Amino acid sequence: MAVLDTTENEIVIRVVYDGPPEAGKTTSLRALAGSFAQATFTPEEDGAGRTLWFDWMEYVGGRFEGSRIRCQIASVPGQRALDGRRRHLLAGADVIVFVFDSTPAGLAASLEYLAELRAQLAQDPPLGIVLQANKRDVAGVADLGDLRVSVAEALGAPVALVESVAADGTGIREAFVYAVRLALDRVRELMMRGTLEVGPPELRGAADLLAALQERERAATPVIASDASSVAAIALGDILEEEAAATTRIAAPLSEHVPHPPDASVPSGTIWPPVEGRAILHEVAQLGLTPHPLRNGDWVMGLGCGWRIVSRRDACFASLDEGRAALIAWARLHAASLPVISAQRCIVLAEAGDGSWRLWQIVRVETSLRESVMQDLDGETAEVVVLRLCQGGKQLVEAAGRLRQSPCDLPCTFDTVGLAAGVAVYIGLMPSTVPEARDPLAPTALLRTQLEPVVAAVRASGRGRALQHVFDRVPRPIRDPDGVMSTLVALFA
Repeated sequence: MAVLDTTENEIVIRVVYDGPPEAGKTTSLRALAGSFAQATFTPEEDGAGRTLWFDWMEYVGGRFEGSRIRCQIASVPGQRALDGRRRHLLAGADVIVFVFDSTPAGLAASLEYLAELRAQLAQDPPLGIVLQANKRDVAGVADLGDLRVSVAEALGAPVALVESVAADGTGIREAFVYAVRLALDRVRELMMRGTLEVGPPELRGAADLLAALQERERAATPVIASDASSVAAIALGDILEEEAAATTRIAAPLSEHVPHPPDASVPSGTIWPPVEGRAILHEVAQLGLTPHPLRNGDWVMGLGCGWRIVSRRDACFASLDEGRAALIAWARLHAASLPVISAQRCIVLAEAGDGSWRLWQIVRVETSLRESVMQDLDGETAEVVVLRLCQGGKQLVEAAGRLRQSPCDLPCTFDTVGLAAGVAVYIGLMPSTVPEARDPLAPTALLRTQLEPVVAAVRASGRGRALQHVFDRVPRPIRDPDGVMSTLVALFA
């Protein structure tokens, strides 16, 4: 399920490819991976090359409400004997791409499998399904008009339809892009309801998913059979899992009271900085925003409005004096960090409307180093993109040195650092307390950690080969005091 990973500043969504055996799920996922220059992982196949567990790839690209979008993409095994694995994978989906075999031979099985997805549509908010009508290059495929009618009858609802030929990649990327949009629409609804999960994702990658599936089947083995992959063992595991879920599926408690949003009428001594802060608050108050709860208890406002407005769950105080003491301590932390943080920000203590006071942080959304590097890649020459990468790396190293001046351990990444008047500064939210200090990464380690996903995204945009030619022409040995060029040359090698 979708999760807001605040540590990595990512929205993690899972796209699951479903469909009957040999409809083209694995072929579709591999074609998608090829279009993004990504690798796929398949734990095991049978003698006929059919998936036994899942196929997996990951793609990071684009942004949603200021956070990176990380797509975990998996395909299910289609064989009936592996229905337990299929259902487990579908249960974790945020959107489903149903690969429909639209040939005469595959039509009946596709409609049968599609009808089984009715339960997924019953979720609240509903799960989006993209119908990828595959094998459209085969003679005698179903007429699109007839196919839409049959699909609507099978699902009990209309569904988006994209034609594809997975064997040559036609339509694959279009279906995926549409699926991601549907998943993000659902994420937005979860945010508005305050039910979006917050924290690290349960599954960090393919290894975690495989381990979870294997453990699930091992748990069923002693009761029903010695073979953990037997149909009976898998079926029992499904039943036990559903029973456990029924007893634990309780939403995290949310505050019954929606706090009043802060406005420019807050009394003197409840806003910092006093003058600039009140001007910011006046601008934000004109937007008419309403607070929404996150699942972790935090309150947020104005998603997509150009400001990040957040109140932590524990930033609520019984009296004005208690709240003002917290504001003063936090203001001192901000003031000590002024040389290295973006200017358009303030903190404000406002009445919550139930007799309590709530402390809010308001920060203007600024362009990050990642966005500066990645903007309009198709409209620039390879040399200009290389120059951006080099400048971004140098600015990151510069920011790392500057952030060490702050009493806070502020994260130095391509997403938390941007430029203000040509100077690299921290553009993220400030911590409410001074976190435990960590040993800073060496410049070379920082550069590789932060540049690697940026380079992967540039490659996925289709510019990788042209950029590699530019780096191949860099004279050796490289005169590179900050290590940026050496790191980029190694990543594009």
